[in-house]
Amino acid sequence: MAYHVYISGNGTDSLSHFLMDEQNGCLEARENIPTAGQPGAIATNASGTLMFVALRPQRQFASYAVDGVSGQLSEIGTVNLEDGAAYVSTDDTDRYLLASYYGLGGVSVHRIGDDGALSAEPLQWIETGEHAHSIQTDRSNRFAFVPHTNPVNAIYQFRFDAGSGKLTPNEPPKVQPETPEGPRHFSFHPNRDILYSVNENGSTVSAHHFDSTAGTLSSFQVISTLPADFEGENTTAEIEITPDGKYLFASNRGHDSLAFFAVGDDGTLAAAGHFATEPTPRFFALAPGGRFLYALGQGSGRLAAYRCNAASADLEPIDTYEIGGGPAWIQFVKQGR
Repeated sequence: MAYHVYISGNGTDSLSHFLMDEQNGCLEARENIPTAGQPGAIATNASGTLMFVALRPQRQFASYAVDGVSGQLSEIGTVNLEDGAAYVSTDDTDRYLLASYYGLGGVSVHRIGDDGALSAEPLQWIETGEHAHSIQTDRSNRFAFVPHTNPVNAIYQFRFDAGSGKLTPNEPPKVQPETPEGPRHFSFHPNRDILYSVNENGSTVSAHHFDSTAGTLSSFQVISTLPADFEGENTTAEIEITPDGKYLFASNRGHDSLAFFAVGDDGTLAAAGHFATEPTPRFFALAPGGRFLYALGQGSGRLAAYRCNAASADLEPIDTYEIGGGPAWIQFVKQGR
């Protein structure tokens, strides 16, 4: 079994394309795939037959049909936006594309047609605050969360109606850290009602209890992503939790490392070490199944591949791959289907 791996980056009008061997994690380079503009954030539907790409400088979304065998993309269409989206995700019905906007400070919802085309206009636009950085629904598909880095320094909380695609501010509409942590991205625990946010400005990770009935968060831990003796400048970027919920990773830009944590039975995090990686690791991702991790070096233009030790979460280097530009996103699609 193999996976297509797509990587977007700054300054290019194409996606880097690799084929991942699920047995050893090695990547086989394929020909780059042209896109309608400079690709950034990427989302796919659950089956991997459709791909949605934020063309941030062009202020557009592009939708594509994915050939699961070859991995090639066929453009379905583009829609124009008021601003370039920083993050995109599909809801659990695959009928809506949700997006956050760092510059304008808001979120949108577009309808996904049966053919994969997006509605020309958003079904909804909600102004939140500057530096809206990501958006995802919870596993019930009834709630959505939108972290904002400083100066807003909050996670906005919404109710989500999967019938209409509409978002409604929850009560309270946001939660804020007591200190200027700057929430950026987040991951849900795979089988507990806990949400972990990586905090760009504080170089920390926050653990939140998630009330799955009310759809609200309450923080119960904030832990540093840095070694105690580090004195340089740093911001965090990405966060991932292993499929078994035992370990969590977060990326440091400045210290240029992947911090990893052991996850306790109650969801509390314990610092477990740091792995040096490519300069400025803006984005990384665990491959499906959690056996391999891939980290993008925005400062080096390379991708570093690692094998994950399931017993300890230690990372064993596999290889590095030249990507070029400033690689920004990784997306996996199962080959064949």
